[in-house]
Amino acid sequence: MAHNEINLRTLSKVSFRPSLKTDGLNDQLKVKLGMFNKYEPARLAIAYSLALKDTFTEDGGEDEDLGKGIAGSILFGDDLLPVWISMIVESLDEKDISVDAIQKAVKNHWGRGISELHKIWKDYEEKNGNTYGDFILFLAEKAGLPESGQNINDLTPPDVAHSNGSIILRLGELGEDIHTGKEVRWHLNGKGSPHAAFMGGTGSGKSRLAKNLISQIRQFSNAPVLLFDFAKGDIANDSKFVNHLGATVIRCPENGPVPLDVLHIASPTPNNIANAAMRFRESFVKIPKSKPGAVQLNDLRDAAKNVFQKGNGPFKIEDINNELQAIYDRDGKGGDIITSTFADLMQWKLFEPSLSPSKFFEKSWVVDIHEADETAQRLVVFLILDALYNHIKIQPDSELDKDNNRTLKIVLVIDEARKVLKYGQESLISLIRESRSKGMSIFLISQSSEDFDTGADNFLEQIGFTACFSSQGKSSNVLKAVLGKNIDLASLQHGIFATRMFGEENIRKIKVWQ
Repeated sequence: MAHNEINLRTLSKVSFRPSLKTDGLNDQLKVKLGMFNKYEPARLAIAYSLALKDTFTEDGGEDEDLGKGIAGSILFGDDLLPVWISMIVESLDEKDISVDAIQKAVKNHWGRGISELHKIWKDYEEKNGNTYGDFILFLAEKAGLPESGQNINDLTPPDVAHSNGSIILRLGELGEDIHTGKEVRWHLNGKGSPHAAFMGGTGSGKSRLAKNLISQIRQFSNAPVLLFDFAKGDIANDSKFVNHLGATVIRCPENGPVPLDVLHIASPTPNNIANAAMRFRESFVKIPKSKPGAVQLNDLRDAAKNVFQKGNGPFKIEDINNELQAIYDRDGKGGDIITSTFADLMQWKLFEPSLSPSKFFEKSWVVDIHEADETAQRLVVFLILDALYNHIKIQPDSELDKDNNRTLKIVLVIDEARKVLKYGQESLISLIRESRSKGMSIFLISQSSEDFDTGADNFLEQIGFTACFSSQGKSSNVLKAVLGKNIDLASLQHGIFATRMFGEENIRKIKVWQ
């Protein structure tokens, strides 16, 4: 086939197959580097081989056993396919370039690259451990890249588009519009909101997509991730994912308290103290099964305010409990729903104020509370969210680059978000409404569209990307807000979600994986 008969559309659909040996080494390297997709180590290997610049022949012939193929659009990505093909064609020493010649070249570069990377990894692992980012930097140093002007974002693998500070994410391992066959991406830190909602029944793919997007974010940014795992501890037990985040897992309360000063007041002015007391009260009263009366609410607020006015922080939950009991003793009051809730909570040591919010939120954490009592679950999450809101609101606005891409500073993820959303927790709603300018992205994962029907004004308007997987939820309010109309989510196939991208009128259906 002559060179002028080749076009990118053809190459996007062509299957590129490695040798069976290369396929096995590719899977091994994927596991070692904590990657999620076959094309990730493949791209790294091909790029490494291309960088060696020499011409070589490694093809084993037609009888060689081959591994599983990957379509060109997936192996190289639609956006970067022209760049990859140009480099591969340039590496060939042939006058007439055919599809077959390009397939063989990819197979050869893939094989040589993956073999060389395994050798380098073995030498690296013995000295440095197994951190993906550090390994990429190690490769850069080995290639002789200058120390100045380089950082981990400059070395982002090409499985996600990255230019001028933009964070553009493929929607899953495949991210393909089922009608057009084209790859779909979400510009997280551009003009739209950086917040996302994932809804779908058990096993529909919502958590898998969310984790994939979070992993892609980490290839762009060192922004810390705070993740709450309500559901079975599946995310906390995914050591590969946790290591990719560089996160510390806190299994509360069984393996220790949360090391955060949740009652921290950055500037203890009278106004800030009053606000902190009110916010503590509003979170605490959502914990009991029945709502306290007006007098009880006032007493709880006064107890918190009295503790904060002493100015001898860090403060503890026990301090407010003791102050409330002193107020009750003074007024001759007996026990009630608030004191009994405190008594329940005092069974566990849920917080240890060893880290200030600025120190705590600069790190990545997975807070696993799936085995905690529901009362303890709510207190842990609500007070951490209160501390996060108080921390975020005093931060300066996140920087914008010349293309209006906003620097990402922190990612909040709540799995089984219905356990928070149904209480209308004020700090979470405030974060959704106000945190975009601070460089925050919020991921809410829940089972049904009905879980997002909280009645909170402007809540759904602040969500920039929504993935609606198969579920029995029929909240027309939610679906109309995020999709523009109500649709039958139960009819969606496994691994396909409905969405409406920012700035678009029509609903898309996206296939997440093959």
